[in-house]
Amino acid sequence: EVQRGDIVGEYIGKTAQLTRSAIERAAGGILLVDEAYRLTQPGGDMDFGQEALEELMSVMDFSQDLVIMFAGYPTEMEVFMRANPGLKRRIYRVMRFPDYTVEEIAAIFMRK
Repeated sequence: EVQRGDIVGEYIGKTAQLTRSAIERAAGGILLVDEAYRLTQPGGDMDFGQEALEELMSVMDFSQDLVIMFAGYPTEMEVFMRANPGLKRRIYRVMRFPDYTVEEIAAIFMRK
């Protein structure tokens, strides 16, 4: 699992390095990008979130030993999906999970 801070660097060149490293560590498994929409939220002139997304997209077409999952809140993820014209065609399945009810959370808490 990675979040924005794990794959977005502070200077030019660092983001690609961090993102490639995360991809390599996840090879043969799953790379979960939690709160993925944060990659595409405006952050000023020196924001490299879009670069991280493009690095991830560069392996999405041909990687057969890696699954990349993007997670986030539904409304923000809809905006994320429109951040790059090629992103949506690279995502094969979208799954939405409903929020837990208070009763379901209580039942989870009560389990050992």
